[in-house]
Amino acid sequence: MSKKFDPHAPSGRIAFDARGNAVWQWRTQSGDFKSDVDTQTVKALQEDTDGKLGVAPTPTPNSQPVDHDPYSSSSAAAPRVPQKRRTLDDMRKLSEEIKRARKKSP
Repeated sequence: MSKKFDPHAPSGRIAFDARGNAVWQWRTQSGDFKSDVDTQTVKALQEDTDGKLGVAPTPTPNSQPVDHDPYSSSSAAAPRVPQKRRTLDDMRKLSEEIKRARKKSP
């Protein structure tokens, strides 16, 4: 489907549905316009446009499941290992080390 754009015979027109939303109506072979079109026509248009723009074809939805976390900043998220919580004894040792370090420095 490699037709050039002809302003006197466009592929369709913009129309408005019952809710007032803009919808595209396709021109049929008979010259009428309709909103529902054969999926093969749409795929042919998409492939033709992708070829002209140099865009790789889009994969089919069933090709590969993708586990994507939009909030993750890393490319490969490693499982997080929970850190061991500090005990009261650990905190006392840390406090003593800080006190010793302060006494040594002028």
